[in-house]
Amino acid sequence: MHLAPSTSIHDLVSEHPYLIDVLADFAPAFAKLKNPLLRNTLGRVATLQQAADIAGLEVNGLMLHIARGVLDHSSEAVTIVPKGAPGTGAKPGPKPAAETGASPCATTCGTPCDAGQAPASGSPLSDAARMDTLKGLIRELHAGADPATLKARFAAAVGDISGGDIARLEQAMVAEGLPEAEIKRLCSLHVDLFKGALDEAPTVSAPAGHPVRTYMDENAKAMEVADEIISQVDRMHRTPGDRTSPIDEMAWSFSSRYVKELLEDLAHIEVHYTRKENQLFPLLEENGLEAPPKVMWEVHDDIRALFKTARTAMENLAATAAALAARDAAEAVKDMVYKEEKVLFPMALESLTEAQWARVRHGEDEIGYAWVTPGDEWTPLPPDLAGTAGRSRAAGSAQLVQLDTGALAPHVLNQMLRSLPVDLSFVDADDRVAYYSDVPHRIFPRSAAVIGRNVRNCHPPKSVHMVEDILAKFKAGERDTAEFWIELGGRFLHIRYFAVRDTDATYLGCLEVSQDVTDIRALTGQRRLLEWS
Repeated sequence: MHLAPSTSIHDLVSEHPYLIDVLADFAPAFAKLKNPLLRNTLGRVATLQQAADIAGLEVNGLMLHIARGVLDHSSEAVTIVPKGAPGTGAKPGPKPAAETGASPCATTCGTPCDAGQAPASGSPLSDAARMDTLKGLIRELHAGADPATLKARFAAAVGDISGGDIARLEQAMVAEGLPEAEIKRLCSLHVDLFKGALDEAPTVSAPAGHPVRTYMDENAKAMEVADEIISQVDRMHRTPGDRTSPIDEMAWSFSSRYVKELLEDLAHIEVHYTRKENQLFPLLEENGLEAPPKVMWEVHDDIRALFKTARTAMENLAATAAALAARDAAEAVKDMVYKEEKVLFPMALESLTEAQWARVRHGEDEIGYAWVTPGDEWTPLPPDLAGTAGRSRAAGSAQLVQLDTGALAPHVLNQMLRSLPVDLSFVDADDRVAYYSDVPHRIFPRSAAVIGRNVRNCHPPKSVHMVEDILAKFKAGERDTAEFWIELGGRFLHIRYFAVRDTDATYLGCLEVSQDVTDIRALTGQRRLLEWS
């Protein structure tokens, strides 16, 4: 075996699978290699040097540990080309054993060891100390410290960070009392603080059909459209190169229709965000990562608001306002693409199991896609939805569901509920979603991933306090209903919440009923049963 800083992790563990455990035992960062998908994405492009950098280790010490692992498991000879050896382009490594008086180990690298232990690696920070250092930097950032100074201190003290690290950092700080709104306010600065390290991290990848691949294909199209909007707007400034100067009215008159079409095309990304909110975020929450999805959902809503602002400005024929608002929306979408691909997706690939990814994939078709159709290279495992879908006739047809005024087979009851011209959702007494009616044409998106989810995580963060107030009043017996109506996409929607109680008044949960009443409101006169044909 030949080991060098440029050796591929993927090639190494593919040929010697036992090295996955050897590496995982050596440093916690390498436990990620046990995830097959992550191993075949990040691991496929990472070298030993990059792996050592990620784990905060010296690459020579890492190669020695691998060599000892090989010798423990086989009789294969191992040759190490240490960092700093001629031709590696790296800084000189430790002096050979003959010059230091130390005894060489059983490998052929000539690097000294002490009683079979790896050489000191600059005393990298422990996981706990590393997290404490990162928390300190974030606290100083929120207190107004100079970001450039903090970047330099981060590079000196920590050096590298992954998307998963940022997610765990934000989750830990919320658990310690930092408001999610404060995390959201400075989330772009968080990413900027660590941007250098994130830029050097390998780009994640996934096979066609995997949710991450679909998200990334959508992002590629979003970047293309966003860049075109920015290019169009920038060339219309009266002072070329000055983005603060007014828009040339004549240039706008020729390009406004095209920019408006581009903006509407870019707005398809909202489907992408809805899919994240309903399919991916519930599984991250299930794994204890609640803060990052909540913060990202708020940013989604900010981007939606930017689209609305741009549309309004265009309708008002305000050239400068419309052009700059379209540019702001495009920049925000590009910024979200970076956060997804450098933070969210690596974090999700670290956290979710194959079975959980199958659950993410289940229901995506119902919500829809932006520009792309998923491939079929990746075939998900059958999702574990036992006890949540309620769709198996075989499991329930032998026993009827006894109701106060009759009895129905489970599949008949299910189809009855699906036939109603309303969307039904039921949240149990513990505030978790227990049921929704899978009607053919839903008003609001729902998918199987929502079952078991805390209802607070099913609403945009800015409206959660109202949901909590309604549920609190239902539980206290102060209210039995809550009613709202909104206009959306030219339709008039009626939304009602009902407290569901047992015969002894015990609170059982909350029933949400949503109905499109546009056509009902338009009815006039009368139509009797005998007139039906």
